[in-house]
Amino acid sequence: MMMLFLGLLLVVFALYAVQRRTWLKKEEKLFQKIDIVTEELLDYIPVGIAVVDEKATLLWYNSFFGRILGREDIKGNIGYLLPELAVHRHPWFSQEKTIQITLKEKIFRVESRRLKNGSGFVLSFEDITERVNIDQHRQEDRPVIGLIQIDNFSETVQDVEEEKRPLLLAEIDKVLAEWAVKMEGILRKYAEDRYLLVISQEALRESQKSRFDIMDRMREINLGNKIPLTLSMGIGTGEETIMDLSRLAHGGLELALGRGGDQAVVKWADRVLFYGGKSNVVEKKTKVRARVVAYTLRHYIQQASNVIVMGHEGSDLDSAGASLGVAKIALNYEKQVHVVLDNSSGTLDRLLEIMEDYPEYTRRIFSGREALQAANKDTLLVICDTHKPSLLIEPAVLGKVGRTILIDHHRRAEEFINEAQLVYVEPYASSTCELVTEILQYLGEEVTLDSLVASVLLAGIVVDTKNFIFQTGVRTFEAAGFLRRAGAEAHLIRKLLQDDFDTVLERARVIQSSEILYGRIAVAILDRIVPHHTIIAAQTADILLSIENIKASFVLYAVPEGVHISGRSSGEINVQVLLERLGGGGHLTVAGAQLKGIGIPEAKEKLNTVLKEYLEENSGVI
Repeated sequence: MMMLFLGLLLVVFALYAVQRRTWLKKEEKLFQKIDIVTEELLDYIPVGIAVVDEKATLLWYNSFFGRILGREDIKGNIGYLLPELAVHRHPWFSQEKTIQITLKEKIFRVESRRLKNGSGFVLSFEDITERVNIDQHRQEDRPVIGLIQIDNFSETVQDVEEEKRPLLLAEIDKVLAEWAVKMEGILRKYAEDRYLLVISQEALRESQKSRFDIMDRMREINLGNKIPLTLSMGIGTGEETIMDLSRLAHGGLELALGRGGDQAVVKWADRVLFYGGKSNVVEKKTKVRARVVAYTLRHYIQQASNVIVMGHEGSDLDSAGASLGVAKIALNYEKQVHVVLDNSSGTLDRLLEIMEDYPEYTRRIFSGREALQAANKDTLLVICDTHKPSLLIEPAVLGKVGRTILIDHHRRAEEFINEAQLVYVEPYASSTCELVTEILQYLGEEVTLDSLVASVLLAGIVVDTKNFIFQTGVRTFEAAGFLRRAGAEAHLIRKLLQDDFDTVLERARVIQSSEILYGRIAVAILDRIVPHHTIIAAQTADILLSIENIKASFVLYAVPEGVHISGRSSGEINVQVLLERLGGGGHLTVAGAQLKGIGIPEAKEKLNTVLKEYLEENSGVI
């Protein structure tokens, strides 16, 4: 019986083994068919497929990938087969990323995916040339909107004899109309000094190549006008809707005007380009704006629970003087005041020493952190001598206060404090101290100046104008006269501007290190961190500019964070435009830049690069 059972069991196992072999053969044939179909399908689809291992060695590819390379028998490392993939410099495929490459005048989207078994990666090559071309054509079809404004129109026309005014106005319209016709654009005048421009993308590129030479042609108009005619332009591009383009054009025009005019600003949603800015800002004859700002400042101060006055990092006499002037206004209206100063560079050593005899101001000097603790929704923040949030002593204060007022004389940069409810940025002014002095004049007897504040305000003007030589107009002398009558004392100003013996020696050493580049540009180096390095650099740049045939000077000086640059110009070279390329800014004749995380050699190389670019673009300068 037992033998019969074992025999039956063997028969069953034998039948199962035969059946299993049959199933396995069928399954193998099925998988082979699937593999054939899959391979044929991968060969049929118009996408290149390549399988590589962890070291980018090619394991398998489809026929379309072979056609992309123009070869049939392909072996080896894909990084050598396709250098455009740059897999040796950056193994992006192992991170399952997507890149775009150009190969044989075609554009491919390359996507990486890890195999499920983890033994390698699948790279797909999709030809997106047609799609990219369609997108480019669609971009080309988008219009460009420009807003144009004649700078200082009223002042220019008023200086022209009455019988010549119609000729001047007609010439302005004619020059602009001819320029628009040349670009096959549309120009419409919607105010006596404002125009709307619609052009194509191609016309915009041509204007950029010529660096908007219409501004040069406008300056050449001379029909009895004593002040050269200049234009400010805001160009909006890169958006699909007319509303978005208009918004960009309006923002560009505001930026151009805030930088002093005589320039074109081309604005996309994510970037900005500047052109022009070759002339000095013309001083405004009317003081209506100063009067409006004075009354608005008084109103905001009266409504605030307390006032914080803050300038930029590394406070100088212009920033400190303007801050003390605003603090004096707030104190006259019996408000609690926090004046935030930064003397990390030692620039204010003399001022702080003198202020020890004026306890009513000394006890109101605070650090940025202390001011932040005092800020609330009823606080008024007044920012003096900068419009960049990154340069504030304590930027976090912006988010805690209820209202912000901005007073500055630097040409407006792309970075801007947009939280301000009142913006008083006037690039024509010599200094922020001049602007604050005009505000004080309009507040009249409501605010009484003392000798300290009047002296520091006047010292700020003296420093920024280099003893009334640079950026000095009639209003500058009027402000100086007002401060002198208000009690500014010569001995206090002289003491504020004095240097110690070590500073004089260090300045001489920096001058000795200077060299002349391109025959017209002086560059000096302060390669170690010393006390009063900011003052030494600024003074050295001024001295170098006084050398015969020198049109611009730059001093690079080391700071703990990197390298700072102090730039000066006689007016033929725009140091503001030049140093903006290094992240800085300022005025046509006085500017600076801060380069963080690098040393003097690298900073000098960067400066030399932008100098070459600028001089090539403005070949008439040298």
